[in-house]
Amino acid sequence: MEFLHDALRAGEAARRTAVPNDPTGTAGRRAYEAHVRTLRELHIEHEGWARLVHGRLELVCSADRSVAIGVMVADAATGRVSLLPKNARRRGAATGQVTRANAGEGAVHVQTALFAAGAGPQGVALSEEEACALKTWFLLSYRTKTGDAVRIDCELSQPKRFEDGYVIEWARRIPLPSLTMDGIEPLNDDGPGEIDIAVDFR
Repeated sequence: MEFLHDALRAGEAARRTAVPNDPTGTAGRRAYEAHVRTLRELHIEHEGWARLVHGRLELVCSADRSVAIGVMVADAATGRVSLLPKNARRRGAATGQVTRANAGEGAVHVQTALFAAGAGPQGVALSEEEACALKTWFLLSYRTKTGDAVRIDCELSQPKRFEDGYVIEWARRIPLPSLTMDGIEPLNDDGPGEIDIAVDFR
């Protein structure tokens, strides 16, 4: 759970770097990128996992290639045991493929790929057999903002049925404690002191 909350914190911090003059959707894209990157970095460093591009899904995969985790923005039912969450935005064929694999229906024509040139030793590609056996989970999150405070409801769940771009049934759900965050201090990459650069005027 610690890794999952760390990923959500990183996403919220990244989201808050967007400013009004950024293109529409910048905040959400930055949050997604930070979610994926942080999940990968923590699992690779502490668990020996590997990054995986599965179809078009950006995942992190266990060393034995049996389990993978991705991220998904969901709706207000997220984290609530009595309700059924759905993804907030329509998703593509890759989500459908891993959902069928989760349900034991195989994953026909799954395109798996190692990162392009320069992927490094932490990237992995799956065989067709491994792709069909892979169990894929998603860190679901739903963000609400009240004043300066943000609440992120979340769960780790495994999709089982997928129709028309939406997950409509989950094989397993693990609700996680909500994450509450207030203001985040902007990062100062230059350190606490001022930088004094001598300029020779001519």
